[in-house]
Amino acid sequence: MRPFRFRAQAALDLRTREMHAAQGELARAEALRAAARGRVAAAAGALAAAHDATAERMRERDAPAHLEWYRSWMAGLAQVHAACLQSLAACDAVVRQAADACRQAQVRRESLARLRERLRDRHTAALDAEERKLLDELGARRHTAARVEPGAPGGARGS
Repeated sequence: MRPFRFRAQAALDLRTREMHAAQGELARAEALRAAARGRVAAAAGALAAAHDATAERMRERDAPAHLEWYRSWMAGLAQVHAACLQSLAACDAVVRQAADACRQAQVRRESLARLRERLRDRHTAALDAEERKLLDELGARRHTAARVEPGAPGGARGS
C-alpha cells in the first residue's frame, strides 16, 4: 500500500498561513489599542494636573484675571482626552474584528487538520488490516504446510 498523502495539504498550508496572518493582525491591533490606552491615561493625567494647577492658581490674589485662560486650557485638554477616548473605542472595535477573523481562520484550519487526521487514521487502519491479513495468510500457509509435511518444523507431532 502506498504511503499516506493528504491531497488537500496545499489548502491546509494556505489556511495555516491565513491563520498566522490573522494572528499577526490581531497582535498589531492589540499593540495599537495598548498605545491608545497609554494616550488616554496621559491625557487624563494632564487633565487632572491642569485641574490641580488651576485650583492652586485660584488661591492666589490675581487669580480672577487668569481664570478664563485656565478654563480654555482645561477645555483644550478635555477635548484631547475625549479624542483619545474615541480613538481607544475605535481601536477596541478593530481588535474585536481582528479577534473574530483570527477565530474564523483558526476554525477553518482546524477543520482541515481534523480531516487530515481522520484520513490518516483510516489509512493506518487499512495498513493494519492488510498486515493482519498477510499474517493470517502466512499462518494459514504454515499450518497447511505442517499438516502436509509432518516432519517439517511446526508439523504434526505424535501422529
